[in-house]
Amino acid sequence: MRHAIRGSRRAAGLVLLACLVGPAANAQVHRCVDANGRTEYRSAACDSGTRGQALPIGEERARSPDTPAPSTTARGERTAPPPPAAPPPAPRDLPAPGFGSPVAPRDPTTPRFGSPVAPLNEREQPLLREAPPRSLATDAELVVVSGYEGSPGVTRVRLNRPGKRVLLVLSSYDKILWRVEPGPRTTISGVVLASHGDESRVVADIPMPVHLVKLPYAYDTDNIKFRSLLGQLNRWFGVEKIDAVRGEYKLPPVVEIVAPTPGRPELTLQGVAATAPASVFDFDLLTRDYRKAGFRNDGTSTTPRQELNLLAGSQTALSGSGRYVYVLTGSGLQETDIESGVRTPVPVPTDFPSFSWATAVAYDSHQDIVTVVTLGGEGFLYRYDTRRKRWLDYRSLNNVDITSLAYDPQARRYVAWTSDGRLLTISNSGEALGSKALKSMLPGFGTLYDGGNGSPPALILAPRSPNVALVHLQGGAVAMIWTYDEKTGQARLTYKRAGTQQRTPPL
Repeated sequence: MRHAIRGSRRAAGLVLLACLVGPAANAQVHRCVDANGRTEYRSAACDSGTRGQALPIGEERARSPDTPAPSTTARGERTAPPPPAAPPPAPRDLPAPGFGSPVAPRDPTTPRFGSPVAPLNEREQPLLREAPPRSLATDAELVVVSGYEGSPGVTRVRLNRPGKRVLLVLSSYDKILWRVEPGPRTTISGVVLASHGDESRVVADIPMPVHLVKLPYAYDTDNIKFRSLLGQLNRWFGVEKIDAVRGEYKLPPVVEIVAPTPGRPELTLQGVAATAPASVFDFDLLTRDYRKAGFRNDGTSTTPRQELNLLAGSQTALSGSGRYVYVLTGSGLQETDIESGVRTPVPVPTDFPSFSWATAVAYDSHQDIVTVVTLGGEGFLYRYDTRRKRWLDYRSLNNVDITSLAYDPQARRYVAWTSDGRLLTISNSGEALGSKALKSMLPGFGTLYDGGNGSPPALILAPRSPNVALVHLQGGAVAMIWTYDEKTGQARLTYKRAGTQQRTPPL
């Protein structure tokens, strides 16, 4: 017992001596790392659950330079190093983006959106769904504004016609919010409104009757849709003309009407009028029973009108003698002996392309050769010798779509009409000689079809070099004739049957 007490006193003395003298040369510091990776330096051994390493005092600094040195208490015990310093603050000119904060520099690859657009928030005019009364057009100017689509938001129509009464027609394909703005002393008798799906609406500062109707959009006056629109307005109101028209595929934000459109015949119910040809010449057209009917390019005829029942299209050709007729059928070319009535098929050789969409046939009266054109594939031109009863050759048309073909006896060549409204000249051996864009040069021709959605109609060609008569039939009778002069490069409407332009198609 005494020995144990003496041993304890001796150990305490040694501890006191160590405190007074300082740490011994072989004293150690324990570096302890717990399960979370935190490091502490202790004078005592590491606790259970941690891993540690004993380092001699003075050597514990041999660690990574970014680890702060442990501090020492007055008793010489080591404490945990201070936490690392916080990172420096972000520069003031580049703060983290957020609400109320300056925006960081824009990434050039980020798309830009448009500016926000608020609704107009104006009261729409009530819609009347019954047919508009005839009285709306009484003593009123008729103004038409039409387009496929309008401007984003609202399309404004400003009518500055002081002292005038105006009937306004608004038609489109897409829905449009129209804002009608009459100027001082301009009276709006009514609005006729039309669009696909009946979705368009009208806003205005003053009340006005708005009739929701069915009408085509017609931004081009040389178009069958415009004829339909004018014809329907004539049926409703009895009008013979439109006083002002503004039309575009995409209407501008503001359309201003300050004066009538200068006199243009296409704005009238009658349409473009015919003029006398510079020179008159004769040509023949075929009747349905394969007889020749004599005509002139001024529209006069040597055949009594009551006997005329003309054959439309270019799928029949009469031989030079008049005895044989060559007809394109669903199965190919057919030769018919008019005297005997015998019909003989004319099949193409096996190594020739089969007829596909055969569109026109013509007869060379000098060589007795029949020429056939087709649309199938890239299109082909075939030649058949009627004397020797054999096919001569064929050639590709390279995607030129020919819809009418005729032989010119004066120039000994062919002329052809294409699906895009061009006039071609072709040699009697089948080689292309020339091309002329003609459809835009024919007055009133655009009124026969919808230029935005369809091909021009095929015309019957009657060439008499240097002129070509281009004939349009309606109901088996000649309705219009244009004459093209190859020398002058001019085309004019030289005949129009009375009332032709009044035959407006139904809505």
